[in-house]
This record gives sequence, C-alpha cells and structure tokens, in this order.
Amino acid sequence: MLAIAQEVEDILGRSAVFYDDWYAHWIAGQDSDLLLQSIYAQQADLVVVCVSEAYGDKPWTRTEHRAVRARLQQGGTARDRLGVLPIRVGDGEVEGVLFNQIVPDVRGMTPAEAAELIVARLNLARGTAGDVKPAVAQWPDDAPELHWPMADHSAARAAFARLLCEGSTERALLVRGVSETGKSHMSKQMVRNAGLLPGVISGRFDFKGTTNIGIEAFAQPLGIEEPAGRSLNEQLAAIFTELRRRAQPTLLVFDTYEAAAGEVKDRIESVLLPQLVAARWLRVVITGQSVPKRGGSTWESVAAGTLTLQLPAPEDWLAYGRANRDELLTLEFVTQVHQLGEGRASVLASLLGPRS
Repeated sequence: MLAIAQEVEDILGRSAVFYDDWYAHWIAGQDSDLLLQSIYAQQADLVVVCVSEAYGDKPWTRTEHRAVRARLQQGGTARDRLGVLPIRVGDGEVEGVLFNQIVPDVRGMTPAEAAELIVARLNLARGTAGDVKPAVAQWPDDAPELHWPMADHSAARAAFARLLCEGSTERALLVRGVSETGKSHMSKQMVRNAGLLPGVISGRFDFKGTTNIGIEAFAQPLGIEEPAGRSLNEQLAAIFTELRRRAQPTLLVFDTYEAAAGEVKDRIESVLLPQLVAARWLRVVITGQSVPKRGGSTWESVAAGTLTLQLPAPEDWLAYGRANRDELLTLEFVTQVHQLGEGRASVLASLLGPRS
C-alpha cells in the first residue's frame, strides 16, 4: 500500500494523501479514535479500504474501519457512496464489506495502475452533487467521423479514429515520415478533430519551438495556466501531473519529435508513455522524422503499429484539389505542379487546398 499511496500523492500533490504511517506522530494519543472518525467520516473526499484478513485483525485498523462504516451508515447520497472505495490487497474479508460488493483486486496491478484507479474514483466522488448521478466524460463508443483535409494518408486517418474510441486498446499512435510528408498539418487536424468531441480536451506541442509561447499554446487548450518552472522539462512535468489529477479524456499531440532531447525526451518515453497502460483517459500521438521505439517498450501493448508516411502521389493530390478547389482539375496539370513543387506537401496544399 505504501507504493500506491506514494503514486497517488505524486498525482495529487504533497499532503493530499492521509496514509497513517506518515502521520503516526500526529494521531498517537488517547483520542485517536475520535480523530480518525473526523478524518474518515468528514474530512476525506475519498476513503480507500484495503480488504484483507490482516486488515480486519489489527486493533488500529479496526478503529479506522469503524469510522469508515459510520460514514457509510450516516450518508445516503451518491457522494457518500462513491466516497468509499474498497480494494483487495490480500486474501480474507473485512467486516462490513459485503460478499457481493465489487472490490477491485489491485494485487495484479502496478502501483501506478492502482493509483489511476483511485484518482478516477476520487474525481467521481468530487463531481457528484446530492443524489445526482455524475456526468463523467468519456471517449466516444464508436470511431468518430473525422475532418481530414489532406491528400491520402488514409491509414493514419483510420488509426487515429480508432484511437479516439472508449473501448480501444490502442492509446498511442506513432507517425513518422521524411520532411514534407504533411506531418505537421496532420497533427493540427488531429487536435481540431479531438476538440469537437464532447468532454475531450486536447493540446499540441511542436518541438520545433520550445519557448514559453510554445508551452502557453500547449497548456491553454488543456485548461491549464502556464506552469511555473525554469526548464521545459519542469513545465511539462507540471502539466502532466495536473492532467493525471483530473483524469479527463485528453489527447496530447507532439510534433517534430526529432527535435526533442535530454530530460524532456526521457520524460515522454519513460514516464508519460508508460502511464498509458493504466490511464484509460489519455491518448498520445507523436509525429516526426523519428519517433520513440515501440517494440520492447513497457507501453507496447497499448500502442498502434508505427506508421510511415509516404509522399502523396499526383493522383492523391488530384482528388484533394478537386475536393477543395476545382472539380475540373486534370491529372496532367496536377502532375506538373507536383514536379515543380518537388512533391512538397506545404507547396501543394497551398496551391490545391481550401481557399482561406
């Protein structure tokens, strides 16, 4: 339980978690039972009950649990019921936890996965008023229709649509390609599409520019004030922590990933991407001439196969141009434009794309 408590505190911040071993010096004394009743029955937004035979056998934990049961017996609102979360940490039963009650078994989870479960329940409890069932945003049940004003890249479109589904096992999408394959334009369209989904927030960070302006443009659509911190790594860490605290459906898009380096790159690959295994609310897209290595990673099971973009052919640009500019465009004309522009997406999109 210590490791889980530490993970939860990492998400919620210091002093946000009451773990009795951390406060033994404070709660020791003759009135500890009254103090625990105040903490568990009144002050805590969420009480996590660790179900096991060992828990029920200890005098100290029995005192704790009487306070928890009093909370359940006194309150009848949805918030009261959601404010107590039993989790199984060992064999055996605890008095007051009904045999038919759903008790998540965290013994097969990592501390990070168990922490995500606890924080998600905390957000439910905090978002409930009276007996009203909380309206919790989630990803769509089915793949949404996407606005995709690009030449071809249909495989990326299909993979991105799957990523946005609630039941999808894929939570990361890696898209690589040489310069001028349209990666940046695609990443912007992804954020625009996600922004149309109810309850979903999304942000895009381009490593081509790592100034404070870039951080502000990343944080603002996520509903986060520009974070304090001297380095980009510290600022991104603060944003990621706040997002974990909320556990709201979130899409993060990182573009020009070949420009990421040092602590920032390590944070994304060693901290953010592994969190996807437990964080069902989070989706991450990374585009660039190079992207993180998926094979053999701890997050491989929740990542779609890496896509490699090719330069769209003249036929693809013809369909794009006819859809956006002129139905009478000919393949001969588009082929000439394609040759003159050396196949560069930025040039062809400006000539054949929607008129601003």
